[in-house]
Parts: sequence; structure tokens; C-alpha cells
Amino acid sequence: MKWENLREEEFKGAIKESGGLCVMCLGCLEKHGQHLPVGTDSLKGDKVVELASEKAGVMMFPTTMWLGDVSSAHSFENPDKTHKYGFIGMNPTTLLTVLEELCDEIARNGFTKILLCTSHGGNANLAGFFTRSQFYKKKNYMTMFCKAYDFAKQLEPGNVLEAAKADPEYFSMLTEEDKKTLAKFAETGTGGGHADFKETALTYGTHPHLVAPDRFDAEDGSSAHKLAFPAEYGISTYATWLANYPNAYGGFAPIGCTATIGEAYLKLSVDRLAEIFTHVKNMTECEEIMEELKLQ
Repeated sequence: MKWENLREEEFKGAIKESGGLCVMCLGCLEKHGQHLPVGTDSLKGDKVVELASEKAGVMMFPTTMWLGDVSSAHSFENPDKTHKYGFIGMNPTTLLTVLEELCDEIARNGFTKILLCTSHGGNANLAGFFTRSQFYKKKNYMTMFCKAYDFAKQLEPGNVLEAAKADPEYFSMLTEEDKKTLAKFAETGTGGGHADFKETALTYGTHPHLVAPDRFDAEDGSSAHKLAFPAEYGISTYATWLANYPNAYGGFAPIGCTATIGEAYLKLSVDRLAEIFTHVKNMTECEEIMEELKLQ
């Protein structure tokens, strides 16, 4: 169910059918190589969430494409840098305020569970901090977050290939050439994970007309290795990504990726997310716990 498609009098029944659950995709606007659009994260994420919400029978809230953490939009001094075009970055405090007001409004309409589905790596920390901060104000609803796809590296080419071998009927859309491509990328790895094979496949599966295969290798997606810390130190900084991937593209050129591979990636993602939605939809513990916390 899509929030914006319902009439006012339909919401009471929709809330009951959804089990009080409303889901929301969080994407962003930023460069994804030269072969994918700047709206890649929002476009593919929205479609996966939409199809999964239809399958699970839950409400999907409409969000804007700029509602995501893209601090790299403001991290370059030279405004003429071409990789800045298309980026939209909002102040983190603004994002947190907007998210809280949206969730409060969703809850005021009668929903008791809100699940944020992140479709952009930079949103994981944002969603995590936001959901934790909800407890400081004694909300009468529970906010949660999960990925919109690629659960437990489900979409790694090697994992998809193994799944296809185990259930050829489920993956009947894959050609022999597709399987060779998956095998090739299973050997080499995705090489960074931004605008890479997985993101290209999902864009093929959701918006194939926006993929430009002739631009797959227009830029280099390998790391420049400018900033690195020993793995055992566990140091994390956002500057690492900016320094190591100046083209805002991380991965091997997805040459060989096809619309049929995209179909398989989309099917896997929707089925898994719908399973998650169904589980949360049927949970009653969320409301009980929030009621207990509210009384403390």
C-alpha cells in the first residue's frame, strides 16, 4: 500500500491491515559513476520497498530523494569539480529534525511501528543514531531500521550464483552467459561497493532504461589508497572514502551485467524484504514495550 494513493477514509482499515507498520525508504542524491543516475539509491530502494510492501500488505510512506546523509556534497572546496554536480547534502541536524517530525506525523495518523529501510551506505549511521534518540522523548511508537536489500551479503555475485545452482527454477531468468558473468565477479569481488556490480544489477532490475552500459568503464572505480589505517586498529573516518575514491565510484566496471541479472537481484531483494515486513507486521511486542517505557 502506498500512503499517497489512499483516500482519507481508507486509512483506518489500512492501519489494521498493516499491523500498525509503516515502512519508509531512505536513499540519497549523489554520483554513481558515469553509468548510473545520481538518484540510484533512492530509485532502486524505493522500488524494492514498494514491491515488498505490496507483497507483505503494509503501508509505505513517500519520502523525498534528498532525505539522506550525503556529507560529501560539502566536502570539496572547488565548486567546479564535476563529481559534485547532482549531489544534495543536508545538515545532519536538519535530517534528524525532518525524520522525527515525519515519524511523529506517521504515528499521529495511527501507526505504532515505523521501519526505515536504508538504501545508501551513509544512511546506516544516521538511521542508527535516529532510532536510538527516539527513546529520549518517550515516543508512543517504535522506530526501527534495516537494509533495503543485500541482507547478509545475499547479493554478492558468488552467493547469487550458488543460489541459482540450488534452485534453477527460481532463477530461470538467468542465461548461461549471466552465470558466467556472476562467476567472473565472484572471483574478482566487487572492489569497493559503490556503483558496482550489485548497484548496477539492482538498477537494471528496477529502472533498466537509466543504466548506461556504454559508460561502465568511463571512470576508474579502484581505490587511490591515499588514506588507510591498519585493519586491526578499527579506525573509521568518512574522509577515508573521499580520499580513496575521488571519482565517487568504487568497484570494478560491471561489464556483462544485464537486465536478466537485475531481474534476479530484484526478486531476491523483494522476497527477503517482504519476509522482514511480514515478521514486523505480526509482532505485538513493539507496542507493549513502548507502552511500558512510556509509563516509566
